[in-house]
Amino acid sequence: MLLFKIIDGASRLTGNLAAWLVIPLLFVVVHEVTARHVFNAPTGWGYDTSWMLFSAQFLIGGAYTLLQKNHIRIDIVYNLLSERAKTVYDLIIYLLFFLVPAALFTWAGVRFAAEAFAADEKLSTTNWFFPSGPPKSLIPLGFFLLGLQAVSEIARCIRTLRAGRPA
Repeated sequence: MLLFKIIDGASRLTGNLAAWLVIPLLFVVVHEVTARHVFNAPTGWGYDTSWMLFSAQFLIGGAYTLLQKNHIRIDIVYNLLSERAKTVYDLIIYLLFFLVPAALFTWAGVRFAAEAFAADEKLSTTNWFFPSGPPKSLIPLGFFLLGLQAVSEIARCIRTLRAGRPA
């Protein structure tokens, strides 16, 4: 179905974007380590920037990870199941452990980010005092993308169960 191809494409796109975030993250970490340990002059922004880049990578890469079926699974049990049982197992996991939490974290994350923007909240982990709204906005975005991909995976499972063979 076209909608699910679009969702899968969005997951691939955001996964590629997340992968590319490792490059600026690498430069920030190398710069911070060099400044701190070679010149004894740590930056006021390196720590915040590195965790924001890593958080962005982690959050927006979650949907791609689900698309590629690379989330943690207990393979010792899963591999004992028949193909149909694996599909039912996946369906239950996608519903209970991906879709429901993604919906809850998206909803709560929107409120969390909106409050940060409304209060003009600043990060206080360093003396940089970066606005916290933009990084907090990645929480609902990442979980929304994860929820969309879970819907696509659920549809794939249902189609497989109806057809009686892998899709």
